[in-house]
Amino acid sequence: MTGLNGKSNLSKKSPYLELNNQGQVLTFELTQNQHILGRDRTRADLVVPETWRVISAGHLILRQIGDTYYIYDGDGQQPSTNGLFVNHTRITAKEGYRLRSGVEITIGQNPKNQMRLRYFDPNNPTTSPYSVIPPISLKERSVMLGRDSTATVQLDSPIVSRCHGIIEPDDQGHYILNDYSANGIFVNGKRIQKATRLLDNDTMRIGPFTLMRQGDNLEIMDLGDRIRLDAERLLRLVRDRRGKSKVLLSDLTFAIEPGQFVALVGGSGAGKSTLMRTLLGLSPTTKGSVYLNGDELQQNFNLYRHQIGYVPQDDIIHRDLTVGEVLTYAAKLRLPPDGDMEATVTKTLYEIEMLDRRDVMVSQLSGGQRKRVSIGVELLADPKLFFLDEPTSGLDPGLDKKMMELLRRLANQGRTVILVTHATANMMMCDRVVFLGRGGGYVILDPQGKPSSFLS
Repeated sequence: MTGLNGKSNLSKKSPYLELNNQGQVLTFELTQNQHILGRDRTRADLVVPETWRVISAGHLILRQIGDTYYIYDGDGQQPSTNGLFVNHTRITAKEGYRLRSGVEITIGQNPKNQMRLRYFDPNNPTTSPYSVIPPISLKERSVMLGRDSTATVQLDSPIVSRCHGIIEPDDQGHYILNDYSANGIFVNGKRIQKATRLLDNDTMRIGPFTLMRQGDNLEIMDLGDRIRLDAERLLRLVRDRRGKSKVLLSDLTFAIEPGQFVALVGGSGAGKSTLMRTLLGLSPTTKGSVYLNGDELQQNFNLYRHQIGYVPQDDIIHRDLTVGEVLTYAAKLRLPPDGDMEATVTKTLYEIEMLDRRDVMVSQLSGGQRKRVSIGVELLADPKLFFLDEPTSGLDPGLDKKMMELLRRLANQGRTVILVTHATANMMMCDRVVFLGRGGGYVILDPQGKPSSFLS
């Protein structure tokens, strides 16, 4: 092990870990078949300072299997408090995760205090999709942030303006962030007005991206391409007409991983719509919270509003327009004015398999086709968390299956897709099914109907 911010003298070509705590770095050489990392010296052989409270006493286990290491959450008996995540997907104590050279794992979900763990294997160097993007220097130059190909930091998202913002140094050694965007820049959770001075470790949200100023550098902390949803002990009580307390949701706790397709199923009055509106951040809870990537949704709704798509049960698209006109007008309302509307609309039509219906009036479409257009309106902004209320309602069995296949494809692209439905014929396409009963009770099943659970 090396000291904080120190260089390591690793022997031969041993694999090693780099643990970065907001700029303080520890390096651990891996020489045994099993290692435990944590704060407790009686349990861990890879020991971190006691003041690093984000890490549990025994936070993770590394086991060598074949020519590589696998990483597991917890110390073998207790799970860690803040977890291990690869691109917002939690690593479990049971299944673990196979490490590849260059892979980055985050400890905790809050950019303000999360730590980054990287694994390196000099014997098997590979390019990892989760490797760190090199820091961008802010010193003595202007740094343009935006969607344009000439931007210093290119942020490819339809809700990001071509020139979204510029960071410039002033003559006093400070860095000034200027906002030139349509959808705004949030610094430490609050939207800025035109310009603000960036302090060290300030966090910026631009569209789905999270960036942070660290000293004289700018780092991209999260590409925003995946969203994990955690429901924690959701309780909703209401009063009926006689003044008696009625339970709509009863202590619901589960997590939905990025890229999962999840159905909320139950009879009339079971609380399906209440749960969906709660997960959307639109309905209050008596107790409990909903978290997106570790952020409490009610307190941070404005940060995520452009990343959430919602398709209601009743179509709200104008029937006297063509399909192309519906999407074009919606794009003008939702996206920056400097965006390529034509390309965005064409891409969306392709995703919903409606390119050949572009010039057809909405009034001439079938029910399933109108639902696809409603989905397309939401897809224009490329949301990573997608809610649908009874999208197959009124469709015959064949169209029901096609709709579910479309939603499965959207989830396979990395979106987190959640739908309310009463139809169970095509549940095999879902990753999990949440069955809700009267009184707020629930059970979680896998597609084969076996009891399952979401990681919490």
